[in-house]
Parts: sequence; structure tokens; C-alpha cells
Amino acid sequence: MHYVLGDEVDKLKIPVGGDQLTRVRFDVAKSLRMGTHTAQERQDCLYPIIVELFHTQMDFLEKMVKRFMKRQTGRNVGTLAYVKSLIQRASVNGNVKSRFKAHEDFVILFGRALLCHFYLEYFDMESTDDNPRKNADCIPPNVTQTQKKKREAVFNEVMQNVLKEIFGTQSFQEESEKRKWIYLDINGDTQKVPIEEGYATFHIQCDKQYKVQIPKSRLDQGKVIVLNMSGNIFTLIKAKEDDLFNYMHYFLQHYLLMIFMKDAIYEGDIFRVNISLKLMMPYFYDHSNLSKCLVECIDYILKTEILLSPKLSLEVRTSSFVNPKGGIGNNKPSDMQKENQVKELKELIKGLRSNKTETAIVNLCKAAPIINSVVKNLDNQIFSSVRRKRAR
Repeated sequence: MHYVLGDEVDKLKIPVGGDQLTRVRFDVAKSLRMGTHTAQERQDCLYPIIVELFHTQMDFLEKMVKRFMKRQTGRNVGTLAYVKSLIQRASVNGNVKSRFKAHEDFVILFGRALLCHFYLEYFDMESTDDNPRKNADCIPPNVTQTQKKKREAVFNEVMQNVLKEIFGTQSFQEESEKRKWIYLDINGDTQKVPIEEGYATFHIQCDKQYKVQIPKSRLDQGKVIVLNMSGNIFTLIKAKEDDLFNYMHYFLQHYLLMIFMKDAIYEGDIFRVNISLKLMMPYFYDHSNLSKCLVECIDYILKTEILLSPKLSLEVRTSSFVNPKGGIGNNKPSDMQKENQVKELKELIKGLRSNKTETAIVNLCKAAPIINSVVKNLDNQIFSSVRRKRAR
């Protein structure tokens, strides 16, 4: 029985992924071939052309390192550059694309420590074994002995409050409520003062209670205001922002988004990947309003949610992952798998030295999987024999 391909070839669509340079080159090449006569000459089968997830991860990590690990902050306690020099991470040099894993491990290490410190401050705990003394109204005293569904409900409520504290306002209404308050330093004590009709309104207790109203515009000038209340002197000024506090909060926002996307990729969750890209877009834009990473996030979201058919969209999303070993939670980006394969091939090609001809390179690339398998088995045998000798 002989099977002949018909119109299926013209309707065939193969997603193509890579970095931004690959996508732009393919788009330009297809534009130049748009006037040709056949679908094969127009390369209609190569559609859509998207940016793969590993390159987006790498770009986001690069933006984090550029923003938070600056050389001039190396002596500022608590910064990324200070911790790098403190624990002597020589492999972290700021060049993320050549040393991605080293920078990722360092950022995750710093983020975990910072998140643990944030939890201790948020719940007013001395250590991780201590009981929370603040912001624990939704946590019952015997939460570990309750049912699983109740524990999950408590956990979700606590995490919602924590994320709201880290990410700040999430709506225009919350932002408008936030602007109705101001922090004032009154005789060295920082107080949260409400703003009513353009005036900061608060009370001072002396021989009796006085109500004080000061224009917010005057407080924004940053000058000290002296009040004389029945012979008692009060000095007040708009409280200065805590730069280290803001630095850590902003870093935690980047860190949580990074691990959110990593977890979505590991689980192969095609819907959470799009959510993570949408959440990353403001941070790419904050780095540069002409950010190429922002364009790629918009391109991926538009194609997978609006422009493509449901079937092709699902194919694009699922082909963004690869699971070479199988099992739950063992997915990784397709372009990362290809980058690792190319890296192995480059090492083998370098070993040819003067015999680096086109035929030799082609033959070596064909035999690369077998060579890597032999070398891996040999390494395992050597390590197992060394362990046996040490055990004796």
C-alpha cells in the first residue's frame, strides 16, 4: 500500500523556536519569500516562530543581576554585591549568558535567605521555631492538628497577605487608598498619619489633646516643622524612605516571579507560563521602555492566546517543554535541551583539532550520542569502583 501526501503538506504547520535573533531572521526571510508561487517556497509550514522559554528566563535573570548587583553597592550591607564578596562567589561576575547556572544558584540562595528574614520580620519571630506574635490572626493555635482542607485555607490566606505585603497594591483602588496616608517623624517616633482633603491630620497629647492639620504640600518639601503646644516643643518632618527596605522588597518581587516561572516550567503548566510572562512584562518595561524581552513576551502571549487556532496554540505551548527522562516535575525548556546538546557537540568538535573537516564534523555529530553514552558509563564505573575501595 502506497501513501501519497496531498494537501496535508500545504496545511502542515511546524512551530519554530529560538532566541530573538532567530525569530527576526526567520520573519525577515519569510517576508522576502512572500511573493513566491508555492507554499514550500514561501516556507508556510514554518509557523509560528516564537522565542523559547529558556531565553526569557535568562533575560529576566540578566535584568535582575544588572539592577541589583552593582559594583558601587559592594560595601552596602544587605545588597547582592555585598553578599557576593562576603561568601566569595568568584564564579558570579555579572556575565549571565556565559555563566547562567552560577548566577541562578546565587540569586536563588540570596532570595531564600531574604524571604526567610522577611517571614521572621512579618510574624515578629525570633527564629523559625518560634510562634508568630504578629499578623497571625488567621492562624489558629492548633493549626497542625486541623484537617487538611482547613490547613490549606489558612495557608492560602497567609500567603495572600504575605504576597500583598511584598508586591504592594494590585489595583487602582488599593493604590488610591495607599495615597491617603503619610509617614511622619514626630520627635523621633515614626507615625502613620491619614491625609484628609490635602491635610495631614493627627493628634498630639499634652495637658490636653490637640488636633493638628498641616498641608501635605508643605510636608512634601522635606523641611522640619516646629510646633509649640502649651510650652511643649514638637518637631516633625516627613519620614525618609528606607532604601535598604525598598531594595529588598523589590528584589523579592523579582525572585518570586523567577521561581514562579521555574516551577511552571518544571510542572509543564502551559497556563501558568503565560501568567508568569504577563507578570514579568512590567519589570522588563521598567528596565527599558524599548526592551526586546517585553516585545517577545507580548509576541508569545498574543500568538498563543489570540492569533493562533486552539489546536495550534496548544501545540506551541506543549512543544515549549521537553521531558527527556520522564516523571512528574522533570520538564525543562526545549531550547535549554538543545543548548546542552550543542555544547556537547562543540566540545567534541574542538577535539578534532587539525582534522576539523566538514566530513569529520558531520560524522562526529552523528556519533555524538553514542560517544556521550560510553563516556557516561565509564565515569559511573570509575566512581563506583572508587566508592567500593573507600568502603573497604
